[in-house]
Amino acid sequence: MFLLLHWFAEEAVKSFPPSDDETVYVIGDGSEKGKQGKKNPLARKGRKSKSKPWFFGIRFIVLAVCWDVFRIPVDFRIILPRDHPDYKNENRLFREMVEKFRPPEWAKVVIVMGDAAYGSKDNMKAVVKRDRADRKRRWFFVFAIARTWKQQNGKSIKNLARHIAHKFFRRTWIPPLCKGQRRKVFWVYGKVICLRHLGEVTVVLSKKGPNSSPEKTKIIVTNLPNATARQAISIYRRRWAVEIIFKELKSGLGLGEHQVTKKEDRTEKSLGVAIIAYLFLLRACRKEIRQGESWSIFRLQNSFRLKVITNHIRHSTKLEIKKLEKAS
Repeated sequence: MFLLLHWFAEEAVKSFPPSDDETVYVIGDGSEKGKQGKKNPLARKGRKSKSKPWFFGIRFIVLAVCWDVFRIPVDFRIILPRDHPDYKNENRLFREMVEKFRPPEWAKVVIVMGDAAYGSKDNMKAVVKRDRADRKRRWFFVFAIARTWKQQNGKSIKNLARHIAHKFFRRTWIPPLCKGQRRKVFWVYGKVICLRHLGEVTVVLSKKGPNSSPEKTKIIVTNLPNATARQAISIYRRRWAVEIIFKELKSGLGLGEHQVTKKEDRTEKSLGVAIIAYLFLLRACRKEIRQGESWSIFRLQNSFRLKVITNHIRHSTKLEIKKLEKAS
C-alpha cells in the first residue's frame, strides 16, 4: 500500500510546475479521527494538552510538501497505542518520514517545518544530518518551539518573550499566496542566539497585536542563514497547508470512515486509500489547479464527476449512432 502511495505522490509532484526559487516546503502535522467502537485495535484515548478535551479514536501523522499554491500529501503514519509492541512516538515517526522523503529533482532548497509538537532537538538534528548527507540541495528547518527551551547561558526562552519591551517589536505584513486573499499583519522580533545542543539559530517572537500578552506570543526557531523575522514568519505561515489537507481528507474523501475488520493492516489501509484518492484527483485534474489561484479538493471532485459523466454520455451516443447506421 505504501509503495502505491509513494508512486502516486511522485506522479502528483511531477504534474505541477516547479517553484521560481527552487524551494520546496516539507510540513509534518498530526490529527485524529474519532471512533465509537472500542474494539478497534489501533484506537487510543487521550488529549493533546490540559486545555484540550479527551478523545477516543485513531491518531495519525501526515507529511506534506507545498510550494506556490500546490499542497500534496506524500506520506502518513498511524500513532499506535502506548501498550502496542511496535509503538513509536510521533516525533520518531516524523523523522522516519523525513528521512525517506525524496525531494523533486528541481528542488535546490528543502525547508522542513512543524508546530511546537515537532519542535524537538532530535527533529532539528535529523534535518541538519540530512543536509550534510545531501550533496544536491540544502536542508533547513523552521519550527515553533516550547517556552521551556534554554539558551547556552541557562536562561529560558520564556524570559526572552516575557521581558522584551513592546517598542522592540516591528509591524510587518505577509503577502497572500492566492489572489483574492488578504495580507496578514504581525508584530515580530528576531534575534540570533545560541540554544543548547543546537548552537547558533535565529529565534523569532511573533504576535498578532502590539499589546498581546507574552503567553500569546509564538516562538519560532530556524537555522536559515541571515534569516529575517519577516522571512521566518512568511515560511512558517505555509504550515497552514497541512491543516487544509486534513479538512479535505476528512470532509471530502471520508478519511477514517471506512468500515473494516479488527485487523490492524486494514485499518491502516483505510487511511491510505483516502490519501491515494486525494493524489489521484490531483493527478487527474491537474489542469484545474493554476499558479497563484486558490483551489480545493471539493472543486476537483465536481470537475472529475463532470468529466466522467460527459465521457460516458459521449461513448453511449457513439454506440447508439453506430447501431442506427447498421440498422439503416
